[in-house]
Amino acid sequence: MAKEKFEDQMKRLEEIVEKLEAGETDMDESISLYEEGLELSRKLKKQLQNFEKKIEEINKDHEDE
Repeated sequence: MAKEKFEDQMKRLEEIVEKLEAGETDMDESISLYEEGLELSRKLKKQLQNFEKKIEEINKDHEDE
């Protein structure tokens, strides 16, 4: 399975939030969306942390030059 782009995952999370905030889904779908949203949130947080580490490494490499 190909890794999804950060932006695509973020867009999906935004869609989930909008659906839940609209309150137009039944309880089962709301719970399913909530679970999916939590999982996406965890993945996005981990990716952001990895991005931050990479940027810090790049900055450190340039400071050492």
